[in-house]
Amino acid sequence: MEIPLKVESLSKTFGQRKIVSDLSFQVKLGSIHGFLGPNGAGKSTTIKMLTGLMLPTSGSVEIFGKKLDPTQSNYKSLIGLLPEHLPLYLDMTPRESLQFMMKLHHQKLDSSREEQMIELYGLKEVYERPIGHLSRGFRQRIGLAQAMVFDPKLIILDEPTNGLDPQSVVEFREILRHLSKTKTILFSSHILSEVELLCDEVTIIHQGQIKGSGPIEILGKQFKRGQKIHFLTKNSEVQIPNAKKNQTNTQGEVLWTIDFTDENDHRREVFEYCAEKKIQILELWTEKSDLEDLFLQLTESKK
Repeated sequence: MEIPLKVESLSKTFGQRKIVSDLSFQVKLGSIHGFLGPNGAGKSTTIKMLTGLMLPTSGSVEIFGKKLDPTQSNYKSLIGLLPEHLPLYLDMTPRESLQFMMKLHHQKLDSSREEQMIELYGLKEVYERPIGHLSRGFRQRIGLAQAMVFDPKLIILDEPTNGLDPQSVVEFREILRHLSKTKTILFSSHILSEVELLCDEVTIIHQGQIKGSGPIEILGKQFKRGQKIHFLTKNSEVQIPNAKKNQTNTQGEVLWTIDFTDENDHRREVFEYCAEKKIQILELWTEKSDLEDLFLQLTESKK
Protein backbone atom coordinates (compact mmCIF):
# COMPACT_ATOMS: atom_id res chain seq x y z
CA MET A 1 0.00 0.00 0.00
CA GLU A 2 1.21 3.51 -0.85
CA ILE A 3 2.46 5.40 2.22
CA PRO A 4 1.70 9.15 2.05
CA LEU A 5 4.22 10.10 4.74
CA LYS A 6 7.13 8.13 6.12
CA VAL A 7 9.52 9.66 8.65
CA GLU A 8 12.76 7.90 9.56
CA SER A 9 15.23 8.93 12.30
CA LEU A 10 14.42 12.63 11.87
CA SER A 11 16.46 14.97 14.10
CA LYS A 12 17.06 18.70 14.37
CA THR A 13 19.77 20.41 16.39
CA PHE A 14 20.31 24.13 16.95
CA GLY A 15 23.81 24.64 18.30
CA GLN A 16 24.12 22.29 21.26
CA ARG A 17 20.36 22.01 21.72
CA LYS A 18 18.53 19.03 20.23
CA ILE A 19 14.95 20.10 19.42
CA VAL A 20 13.82 16.88 17.71
CA SER A 21 15.51 13.54 18.27
CA ASP A 22 15.28 10.42 16.08
CA LEU A 23 11.59 10.61 15.10
CA SER A 24 10.23 7.66 13.09
CA PHE A 25 6.55 7.20 12.21
CA GLN A 26 4.20 6.65 9.26
CA VAL A 27 0.88 8.13 8.19
CA LYS A 28 -1.49 5.68 6.48
CA LEU A 29 -3.30 6.41 3.26
CA GLY A 30 -6.74 7.96 3.81
CA SER A 31 -6.27 8.47 7.56
CA ILE A 32 -6.49 11.49 9.85
CA HIS A 33 -3.32 11.16 11.91
CA GLY A 34 -2.98 13.22 15.08
CA PHE A 35 0.45 14.67 15.88
CA LEU A 36 0.28 15.41 19.59
CA GLY A 37 2.52 17.04 22.11
CA PRO A 38 2.57 19.79 24.74
CA ASN A 39 3.70 23.27 23.77
CA GLY A 40 7.42 23.23 23.06
CA ALA A 41 7.50 19.50 22.28
CA GLY A 42 8.89 20.03 18.77
CA LYS A 43 5.69 19.72 16.71
CA SER A 44 6.10 22.88 14.62
CA THR A 45 9.81 22.22 14.04
CA THR A 46 8.95 18.73 12.81
CA ILE A 47 6.24 20.04 10.47
CA LYS A 48 8.70 22.53 8.97
CA MET A 49 11.03 19.62 8.20
CA LEU A 50 8.17 17.49 6.79
CA THR A 51 7.29 20.24 4.33
CA GLY A 52 10.81 21.24 3.31
CA LEU A 53 10.72 24.61 5.09
CA MET A 54 13.59 23.54 7.35
CA LEU A 55 16.45 21.14 6.68
CA PRO A 56 16.83 18.28 9.19
CA THR A 57 20.17 17.71 10.89
CA SER A 58 19.75 14.00 10.11
CA GLY A 59 17.10 11.52 9.01
CA SER A 60 14.73 11.48 6.05
CA VAL A 61 11.15 12.18 4.98
CA GLU A 62 9.35 10.35 2.18
CA ILE A 63 6.20 11.73 0.54
CA PHE A 64 4.35 9.01 -1.37
CA GLY A 65 7.54 6.99 -1.68
CA LYS A 66 9.72 9.87 -2.86
CA LYS A 67 12.44 11.22 -0.60
CA LEU A 68 11.78 14.85 0.18
CA ASP A 69 14.43 17.11 -1.32
CA PRO A 70 13.90 20.81 -0.51
CA THR A 71 16.13 21.78 -3.43
CA GLN A 72 13.53 20.31 -5.80
CA SER A 73 10.03 21.76 -6.19
CA ASN A 74 8.13 18.73 -7.50
CA TYR A 75 7.13 17.47 -4.03
CA LYS A 76 5.35 20.76 -3.21
CA SER A 77 2.35 19.89 -5.34
CA LEU A 78 1.76 16.82 -3.14
CA ILE A 79 1.49 18.71 0.18
CA GLY A 80 -1.14 21.20 1.29
CA LEU A 81 0.11 23.06 4.38
CA LEU A 82 -1.87 25.13 6.87
CA PRO A 83 0.80 26.49 9.26
CA GLU A 84 0.09 27.74 12.76
CA HIS A 85 0.65 31.37 11.68
CA LEU A 86 -1.51 31.93 8.62
CA PRO A 87 0.37 33.04 5.46
CA LEU A 88 -2.24 35.50 4.27
CA TYR A 89 -1.88 38.85 2.53
CA LEU A 90 -4.45 40.92 4.39
CA ASP A 91 -4.99 43.40 1.56
CA MET A 92 -5.99 40.60 -0.83
CA THR A 93 -9.49 39.22 -1.20
CA PRO A 94 -10.06 35.44 -0.92
CA ARG A 95 -10.41 35.34 -4.73
CA GLU A 96 -7.03 37.03 -5.21
CA SER A 97 -5.45 34.82 -2.57
CA LEU A 98 -6.56 31.60 -4.30
CA GLN A 99 -5.51 32.90 -7.69
CA PHE A 100 -2.08 33.79 -6.28
CA MET A 101 -1.66 30.32 -4.74
CA MET A 102 -2.53 28.63 -8.05
CA LYS A 103 -0.02 30.86 -9.84
CA LEU A 104 2.70 29.72 -7.42
CA HIS A 105 1.90 26.14 -8.48
CA HIS A 106 1.95 27.11 -12.18
CA GLN A 107 -1.76 26.46 -12.53
CA LYS A 108 -4.82 28.54 -13.34
CA LEU A 109 -7.89 28.80 -11.13
CA ASP A 110 -10.72 27.64 -13.37
CA SER A 111 -14.35 28.46 -12.58
CA SER A 112 -15.36 24.94 -11.50
CA ARG A 113 -12.51 24.69 -8.95
CA GLU A 114 -13.26 28.18 -7.74
CA GLU A 115 -16.91 27.27 -7.12
CA GLN A 116 -15.83 24.15 -5.22
CA MET A 117 -13.62 26.23 -2.91
CA ILE A 118 -16.35 28.80 -2.28
CA GLU A 119 -18.93 26.11 -1.48
CA LEU A 120 -16.73 23.83 0.63
CA TYR A 121 -15.24 26.58 2.79
CA GLY A 122 -18.31 28.82 3.00
CA LEU A 123 -16.62 31.85 1.43
CA LYS A 124 -19.45 33.24 -0.69
CA GLU A 125 -20.35 36.17 1.55
CA VAL A 126 -16.70 37.30 1.99
CA TYR A 127 -15.17 36.30 -1.35
CA GLU A 128 -14.61 39.86 -2.58
CA ARG A 129 -13.80 41.45 0.78
CA PRO A 130 -10.22 42.20 1.99
CA ILE A 131 -8.95 39.38 4.21
CA GLY A 132 -7.79 41.93 6.79
CA HIS A 133 -11.45 42.82 7.49
CA LEU A 134 -12.46 39.21 8.19
CA SER A 135 -12.74 37.22 11.42
CA ARG A 136 -10.23 34.64 12.60
CA GLY A 137 -12.65 31.88 11.62
CA PHE A 138 -12.94 33.10 8.02
CA ARG A 139 -9.17 33.61 7.79
CA GLN A 140 -8.65 30.01 8.90
CA ARG A 141 -11.04 28.82 6.19
CA ILE A 142 -9.19 30.87 3.59
CA GLY A 143 -5.88 29.43 4.80
CA LEU A 144 -7.24 25.91 4.38
CA ALA A 145 -8.68 26.80 0.95
CA GLN A 146 -5.21 28.03 -0.05
CA ALA A 147 -3.71 24.73 1.09
CA MET A 148 -6.32 22.75 -0.88
CA VAL A 149 -6.95 24.77 -4.04
CA PHE A 150 -4.23 22.99 -6.08
CA ASP A 151 -5.63 19.57 -4.99
CA PRO A 152 -2.74 18.06 -2.97
CA LYS A 153 -2.84 14.42 -1.83
CA LEU A 154 -1.50 15.07 1.69
CA ILE A 155 -2.70 17.85 4.01
CA ILE A 156 -0.60 18.98 6.99
CA LEU A 157 -2.32 21.17 9.58
CA ASP A 158 -0.44 22.85 12.43
CA GLU A 159 -2.71 23.81 15.36
CA PRO A 160 -5.60 24.67 12.99
CA THR A 161 -8.23 25.40 15.65
CA ASN A 162 -6.12 27.69 17.84
CA GLY A 163 -7.98 30.91 18.63
CA LEU A 164 -11.26 29.86 17.02
CA ASP A 165 -14.60 30.34 18.77
CA PRO A 166 -16.61 27.17 19.53
CA GLN A 167 -18.89 27.54 16.49
CA SER A 168 -15.91 27.97 14.16
CA VAL A 169 -14.24 24.91 15.69
CA VAL A 170 -17.33 22.79 14.95
CA GLU A 171 -17.50 24.10 11.37
CA PHE A 172 -13.78 23.51 10.83
CA ARG A 173 -14.13 19.96 12.18
CA GLU A 174 -16.86 19.20 9.65
CA ILE A 175 -14.68 20.51 6.82
CA LEU A 176 -11.86 18.17 7.88
CA ARG A 177 -14.23 15.20 8.03
CA HIS A 178 -15.32 15.99 4.48
CA LEU A 179 -11.72 16.28 3.27
CA SER A 180 -10.76 12.98 4.91
CA LYS A 181 -12.98 11.12 2.44
CA THR A 182 -10.45 11.76 -0.34
CA LYS A 183 -7.30 13.06 1.38
CA THR A 184 -4.71 11.97 3.94
CA ILE A 185 -4.38 14.43 6.84
CA LEU A 186 -1.68 15.01 9.45
CA PHE A 187 -3.27 17.07 12.21
CA SER A 188 -0.94 18.68 14.76
CA SER A 189 -2.52 19.88 17.99
CA HIS A 190 -2.30 20.00 21.77
CA ILE A 191 -6.12 20.10 22.08
CA LEU A 192 -6.83 16.47 22.98
CA SER A 193 -10.60 16.59 22.55
CA GLU A 194 -10.26 17.69 18.92
CA VAL A 195 -7.76 14.96 18.12
CA GLU A 196 -9.88 12.29 19.82
CA LEU A 197 -12.95 13.33 17.79
CA LEU A 198 -11.16 13.47 14.44
CA CYS A 199 -8.18 11.13 14.34
CA ASP A 200 -7.78 7.45 13.54
CA GLU A 201 -4.20 7.23 14.80
CA VAL A 202 -1.85 9.44 16.81
CA THR A 203 1.84 10.07 17.28
CA ILE A 204 2.68 11.59 20.66
CA ILE A 205 5.93 13.48 21.15
CA HIS A 206 7.44 15.00 24.28
CA GLN A 207 10.71 16.91 24.55
CA GLY A 208 11.42 16.15 20.91
CA GLN A 209 11.04 12.37 21.21
CA ILE A 210 8.26 9.99 20.21
CA LYS A 211 6.52 8.44 23.22
CA GLY A 212 3.92 6.42 21.32
CA SER A 213 2.52 6.02 17.81
CA GLY A 214 -0.42 4.06 16.40
CA PRO A 215 -4.20 3.61 16.78
CA ILE A 216 -5.51 5.24 19.97
CA GLU A 217 -7.16 2.03 21.24
CA ILE A 218 -4.02 -0.05 20.75
CA LEU A 219 -1.83 2.57 22.43
CA GLY A 220 -4.30 2.73 25.32
CA LYS A 221 -3.98 -1.03 25.87
CA GLN A 222 -0.22 -0.99 25.39
CA PHE A 223 0.35 1.66 28.05
CA LYS A 224 -2.55 0.78 30.34
CA ARG A 225 -1.67 0.92 34.03
CA GLY A 226 -4.29 -1.26 35.63
CA GLN A 227 -8.04 -1.01 36.07
CA LYS A 228 -10.22 1.56 37.81
CA ILE A 229 -13.61 0.33 39.02
CA HIS A 230 -16.47 2.59 40.14
CA PHE A 231 -19.55 1.27 41.91
CA LEU A 232 -22.60 2.65 43.68
CA THR A 233 -23.89 1.10 46.90
CA LYS A 234 -27.03 1.66 48.99
CA ASN A 235 -25.49 1.54 52.46
CA SER A 236 -23.27 4.47 53.41
CA GLU A 237 -22.15 2.93 56.72
CA VAL A 238 -20.16 0.02 55.29
CA GLN A 239 -16.38 -0.17 54.93
CA ILE A 240 -14.84 -1.67 51.80
CA PRO A 241 -11.09 -2.52 51.78
CA ASN A 242 -8.95 -0.43 49.37
CA ALA A 243 -12.02 1.47 48.19
CA LYS A 244 -12.17 5.26 48.18
CA LYS A 245 -15.50 6.78 49.18
CA ASN A 246 -16.04 9.62 46.69
CA GLN A 247 -19.43 11.04 47.61
CA THR A 248 -22.79 10.29 49.23
CA ASN A 249 -26.07 11.60 47.84
CA THR A 250 -29.24 12.54 49.69
CA GLN A 251 -30.64 9.00 49.29
CA GLY A 252 -27.67 7.60 51.19
CA GLU A 253 -26.13 6.09 48.05
CA VAL A 254 -22.33 6.04 47.97
CA LEU A 255 -19.99 6.21 44.99
CA TRP A 256 -16.83 4.15 45.50
CA THR A 257 -13.64 3.81 43.45
CA ILE A 258 -10.96 1.11 43.59
CA ASP A 259 -7.71 1.43 41.66
CA PHE A 260 -6.07 -1.88 40.68
CA THR A 261 -2.49 -1.75 39.45
CA ASP A 262 -2.46 -5.03 37.48
CA GLU A 263 -4.09 -5.84 34.14
CA ASN A 264 -6.67 -8.36 35.44
CA ASP A 265 -10.42 -7.76 35.33
CA HIS A 266 -11.53 -7.33 38.96
CA ARG A 267 -15.25 -6.69 38.46
CA ARG A 268 -16.34 -10.18 39.55
CA GLU A 269 -14.08 -9.96 42.58
CA VAL A 270 -15.67 -6.69 43.70
CA PHE A 271 -19.18 -7.97 43.04
CA GLU A 272 -18.62 -11.23 44.95
CA TYR A 273 -17.08 -9.43 47.95
CA CYS A 274 -20.08 -7.09 48.19
CA ALA A 275 -22.52 -10.01 47.81
CA GLU A 276 -20.77 -11.90 50.63
CA LYS A 277 -20.91 -8.85 52.92
CA LYS A 278 -24.54 -8.19 51.91
CA ILE A 279 -23.62 -4.83 50.40
CA GLN A 280 -26.13 -3.95 47.71
CA ILE A 281 -24.48 -2.78 44.47
CA LEU A 282 -26.74 -0.49 42.43
CA GLU A 283 -24.27 0.10 39.57
CA LEU A 284 -20.75 -1.03 38.70
CA TRP A 285 -18.55 0.09 35.81
CA THR A 286 -14.93 0.39 34.74
CA GLU A 287 -13.43 3.68 33.70
CA LYS A 288 -12.58 3.74 30.04
CA SER A 289 -9.11 5.08 29.28
CA ASP A 290 -9.22 8.11 27.01
CA LEU A 291 -6.66 10.05 25.04
CA GLU A 292 -6.11 12.48 27.90
CA ASP A 293 -5.07 9.65 30.23
CA LEU A 294 -2.71 8.28 27.58
CA PHE A 295 -1.28 11.70 26.79
CA LEU A 296 -0.62 12.56 30.44
CA GLN A 297 0.97 9.21 31.08
CA LEU A 298 3.31 9.40 28.09
CA THR A 299 4.33 13.04 28.61
CA GLU A 300 4.59 13.17 32.38
CA SER A 301 7.99 14.19 33.69
CA LYS A 302 10.06 11.55 35.40
CA LYS A 303 10.63 12.44 38.99
